[in-house]
Amino acid sequence: MSDPYYSDEFVTLYHGDCREVLPALRPGSVGCVFTDPPYFRVKGDWWDRQWDTPELFVAWLGSIADEWRRVMAGNGSLYCFASPRMAARVEVELSSRFNVLNRIRWIKEAGWHNKAEKEALR
Repeated sequence: MSDPYYSDEFVTLYHGDCREVLPALRPGSVGCVFTDPPYFRVKGDWWDRQWDTPELFVAWLGSIADEWRRVMAGNGSLYCFASPRMAARVEVELSSRFNVLNRIRWIKEAGWHNKAEKEALR
């Protein structure tokens, strides 16, 4: 595992591929997981298009969530970004491992919603 991205007496931050970082962390040692995984076919890059179906993507995310669960402290928090198209599937997958208490929706001023033709959405 790589060295922490930042560390002081209160916090240690890791920046990297979770498949490399997570296995090296002790069980129950993480207070907060803040993650921005691939969204499934939103970007044109290989890392966002490596799954053939949404089901395979969600299964992959579930295997990563198992590691989040393993390292997270009992009172820990998880913040996981997801695309609007996949958010419900991601939440269902995560709710099988975590007690989902709330969700945060980030509406960017210049977001995709501005590209929509409102009349066509009805």
